[in-house]
Amino acid sequence: TMAVDAKFSQWPPFDQRCSCHEVTSDFTKKGYIKANEYLSRSEIKRIMNELERYKREVVPRLPSYAAFFENTTRPAETLIRLEKMLEHDDFFKELAYSSVFNGLVDQLLGMPCEPNNVQFFSKPPGAKATPPHQDGQYFMHDRGVTLWLALEPADEANGCMYYAPRSHKLGLLEHIRANQLGFSQELKDYSSFQSEEMCMAADTGTLLGHHPYTVHRAGPNVDENNRWRPALGLTFWAKNCQDDESLRHRHQEYQAKLRAELEKSGQI
Repeated sequence: TMAVDAKFSQWPPFDQRCSCHEVTSDFTKKGYIKANEYLSRSEIKRIMNELERYKREVVPRLPSYAAFFENTTRPAETLIRLEKMLEHDDFFKELAYSSVFNGLVDQLLGMPCEPNNVQFFSKPPGAKATPPHQDGQYFMHDRGVTLWLALEPADEANGCMYYAPRSHKLGLLEHIRANQLGFSQELKDYSSFQSEEMCMAADTGTLLGHHPYTVHRAGPNVDENNRWRPALGLTFWAKNCQDDESLRHRHQEYQAKLRAELEKSGQI
């Protein structure tokens, strides 16, 4: 834990932003939540300004695995993903640790949790679909939640999310290697979920959240007005994961292997 800087002291805490009872009930039954207008326009604007600063000042000195570009020769226009922002910047670290988000996941999972990652997904015009997967395949456990915050409207044209309701009750399903930058695994068989999936179109400031075993995907960005689909991802893990030595070891091995493959193929 860390002392949260005064910059978020005026931002209302999570329990004033949504009905905890409602979202916990949804999470338990369906494996996901949706809270409209979770953040105000001015709060989103502040995050967007900080994001621009991060791109300008932090991105140029990041290690290759913390920023993904579709074309490394044109970084500004083709940035598709930022990873582990909380390790490289105080604003995003304090945002994750602030009561705006921190505490919500404890309610959903019924156990003490803490931030593990802050990510940015830009989904530029022309971006490919995100293959169907479960975050638990990457987490290597099910004691966590991924929160997904829409920084601008996300809909079917520019690549919104799709959730498969109740899929979190099925445990970890078989994944195969996906040949896509930033998403190395995909569900082997998605056909049974296709007819059930829910389109999670989200307006600016809407918060989605899902269980590690919730099957989800995102569409391609085929918007004819060249809109991007920027979103912030915040993952929270149960505190007892941090003490799990074998989990930490498996993660380090997997990340090293993935990094070597990406470097070999010239993707990072």
